[in-house]
Amino acid sequence: MKLTSNLVVRVLVALMLLAVARPAMALRIRDAVRMKNEVPNEVMGMGLIVGLPGTGDGDDYLPAMRPLAAMMGQFEDYVDPKMAQKELKNSKNVAIVSISMPLPPEGVHAGDRIDLKASAIAAKSLKGGRLIFVPLVGPDHKILAWGSGDLVVDSENPAKATIRGGGVMIYDVLPEEIHNNTFTLVIKPDMRSRELATAIADQINEDVAPQTMGRWVAYPVDGTSVQVTIPEAEQHNPTPYIARLMTLPLPSLPDKAIVTINKRDKLITFSDEVEVAPTMICQGTLTITIGTPPTPPGTRAPFVIIDPHGSGNAKLKDLQNAFNLLKVSPEDRIAIVEGLAKSGALKAEVKYD
Repeated sequence: MKLTSNLVVRVLVALMLLAVARPAMALRIRDAVRMKNEVPNEVMGMGLIVGLPGTGDGDDYLPAMRPLAAMMGQFEDYVDPKMAQKELKNSKNVAIVSISMPLPPEGVHAGDRIDLKASAIAAKSLKGGRLIFVPLVGPDHKILAWGSGDLVVDSENPAKATIRGGGVMIYDVLPEEIHNNTFTLVIKPDMRSRELATAIADQINEDVAPQTMGRWVAYPVDGTSVQVTIPEAEQHNPTPYIARLMTLPLPSLPDKAIVTINKRDKLITFSDEVEVAPTMICQGTLTITIGTPPTPPGTRAPFVIIDPHGSGNAKLKDLQNAFNLLKVSPEDRIAIVEGLAKSGALKAEVKYD
């Protein structure tokens, strides 16, 4: 089927309009929190890599020879360990490695396959090797999984490798999230504040109010977490209840008032919430009044009044507009903003890049 050029243009325009019309995804509570026990875990082990083309440990590196000799004794007739070490010491096709298997914070089940990470202890390259069956243990030294498989060597460091799906779980490892019908939501580190914790608790309480007759179920513990109780009607199957709370809109809070000064590039950046208290600024031949101080009598210097009615909501962006109007140099702008901060008239935290 052939399309005319006009039809093609119309189709492309329609697709562009659809793309523009697509609404931005709003943040949800799940974007700011995690369940308290949803933390990354890791199981570890030490294993042997075989099949290396002369890049293994070998020689007198006994940490590799001893476990290899022990393994030979398990799969063949009994081999004297000392004799095995003597016979294998010139073999460089084996290497001992440390094995790690990161577990996702939401947990795993028996039978799940996960990638393994292998790091050589002494060998310079693991290319061409294969991991022999190795048990993997958790922090309590309990065997939780086993691993084996062919290695995919790191392109930048051949002493490190990945084994795709090489780890297999033996037991479930799941976070214990709920105790006495209560769980805790932990706010992500870069978003923590008492204001956000309180807003999240209020959002949850508002959502469940019809179920609880207005009784609160969520309480901000501090600026880092919110404790939530599961209503009695939801306790038999709390997963849908938790999922619903996680998809509630994340309350929006005013941006923190911050001014960032970069003296190297002569830049000032700031958030919309930055306010400036009533004051008079004199810098060289420039005078700027914020509020309604008296006009300097007889002055012939450039003079600008910001917030002349004294409404008390003068913003730093208004001052920047005055800077632009008066063609104030970048150096003078930085000096003025620093002076405002030093005097306490700048209602913001000042940072330097």
